Amino acid sequence: MPEPFASLERGVTEEVRQVALGGEGYARMLSGWLLVDREEVPLAERAEYAWRYALFLEEVRAFEPGWEAKAAWRKAASLLQKAQDPRAFSAWQRLLPEGEAVAALLSLGEGERLWEALFQGRAYEALLRVLPLGVRPDLRAQALFRLGRYGEALPFYREWAREDPRGYLGLGYALWRLGRREEALEALARYDHPESRYAQGRILEEMGRVLEAVEAYRQSIPQGVWRATGLLERQGLKKEALVLYLDLARGTSPYADDAALRAYILAGELGLAESRREALDLVQGGLGLLLGKEPLPPPPAPSSSPPPEASLVEALVAFGKEVWARGVVRYALWQRPGDWPALVPFLYRLGAYREGIRAAWPTLLAYPRPYREWVEGYARKEGLDPNLLYALLHVESRFDPLAVSPTGALGLGQFLRSTWEDVARMLGEPPADPFDPEASIRYAARYLRWLMDRCAAYRGLEQVACAVTAYNGGVGYILRGIAREGGLYAFLRFQERDEPREYLAKVLSAYAAYRATP
Repeated sequence: MPEPFASLERGVTEEVRQVALGGEGYARMLSGWLLVDREEVPLAERAEYAWRYALFLEEVRAFEPGWEAKAAWRKAASLLQKAQDPRAFSAWQRLLPEGEAVAALLSLGEGERLWEALFQGRAYEALLRVLPLGVRPDLRAQALFRLGRYGEALPFYREWAREDPRGYLGLGYALWRLGRREEALEALARYDHPESRYAQGRILEEMGRVLEAVEAYRQSIPQGVWRATGLLERQGLKKEALVLYLDLARGTSPYADDAALRAYILAGELGLAESRREALDLVQGGLGLLLGKEPLPPPPAPSSSPPPEASLVEALVAFGKEVWARGVVRYALWQRPGDWPALVPFLYRLGAYREGIRAAWPTLLAYPRPYREWVEGYARKEGLDPNLLYALLHVESRFDPLAVSPTGALGLGQFLRSTWEDVARMLGEPPADPFDPEASIRYAARYLRWLMDRCAAYRGLEQVACAVTAYNGGVGYILRGIAREGGLYAFLRFQERDEPREYLAKVLSAYAAYRATP
């Protein structure tokens, strides 16, 4: 529970209950939450307060310790179940696949509703125990597949396919996982869908039947078309690849900007001036910077008047109640999402940059300049453009100094511990605290400068592209890849991982936005 709330709880009185029952806004909801453990308050009332607060935390998605929704849902689920409130099922469902939640749902539900909840909540073992044989073979097949029990899943995929051809897609994947590729292709061919053709392409490519794979990929999803272009290039069929690149570039998939860039390079190699002009026109976002094309700046945010909560927020800040002030702004944004232009500056002032950027996206307001003195000072010290350092931090952490990624990257600059220690050695000092914003900015600037120096074979924005990709993928990854592929642009196309490719596009897009923002 956030700090100001805990201090309030010690002084809970009947007056707090009156606010919970008849007050307004965030104060009303918070007062109710403070009462959820007070047994002198009627059970149904406490359950309502807990439900309301858990729903708020879930929907505002605050990036702050103490604002996680799971603990609130656990409290709400228990109270709702005791109160025999039908919403208990929904509350427990949010806590799957925890064992307590599974047990509660098994006591509260049955039939389709229960089966779907267990499946969506990834409680596959429980689902298999309660799902009757001969009923919903689609759920049983998919549950077995996700548990890695591919052989057991086969008869149920076949049963599903007799009712719905989508079952052939799962059947094909299960057979592929079992190494039965010819049977997998036969099954997938019976489901005429882009996803199925993509799976066929992957299997055919794995079998070395490259041109057959290309034909399957051509008629599949954008990811498949992207794989087809690479196979065609590897076969020396550059004109055929160019046609597909341009088709991808005309679309809206995540591959569109990369395809346009590659089409521009390939058309230049082939001497096709008209195709090269079309590709340049199609290049969108930050990748255009590599071709000397400055993207249009993001649109400005709509004008707005100060929100009605402004004076309350100012007063809370003056009394050192920043956590409570953030709650007031979050509640206002939850209730009035259309007021984001007026509310986002308050989120920024209160340090909630990730939430503010999310609400303001994709306008210019989504590109704040926090920690300005440190960013600009350390960028100048390392000979970097401050806009580039801002763009890097924007993509890495959305300026959240406490950010922790699923892979364990920490802080504003999202450093792994090993890299953080490497940079400390570069600086000749013991490792600082990665959650200290000044230290993270200083380390990010030093590391980016070091990467720029490792990419000194390039100049200008190509050097930036090399260094930024290395920041995400590792300097060894990019230098080995460039050596293997024979150049930067060939590496950017044929690198084996998607994440660094998408990361570069995001950083360059943010860089362009910051260059356009005073």
